[in-house]
Amino acid sequence: MNADSSNNQTSVVNELARERNREAADRTLLAWIRTSLAMISLGFAIERVGQVAFVMDGRLANFSPLKTRVFGSALIVLGITATLVGMWEHRHVLAAIKNADYRYADRPAVARWMGIGLVCVGLAALAVILMY
Repeated sequence: MNADSSNNQTSVVNELARERNREAADRTLLAWIRTSLAMISLGFAIERVGQVAFVMDGRLANFSPLKTRVFGSALIVLGITATLVGMWEHRHVLAAIKNADYRYADRPAVARWMGIGLVCVGLAALAVILMY
């Protein structure tokens, strides 16, 4: 085996690794989008429940249009933010993959911060529901 075929084989292996990383980045973006759609849909549903409670003249005593609008809107904003963050992360990963000397680099824990935001919205909703 000569040096040229060894370099060619290494080049093929590197390109296949880049392609796997690219596909993984695309799957991650799709996961961000699915999560965002779920949050936006849930936020919209919560807001609609508040409107139905208002129309029912207080038969659903713990629901108010204001509470449900605030928490529904918070989930919608969080969903939109998740989409934007996922797109930002995808763009940076693709830019890193294009570098000739691509190496794995630890990235910020964006998903963890989005999860913390979702937990905060959930805890605030629970506190408001239990207090009123």
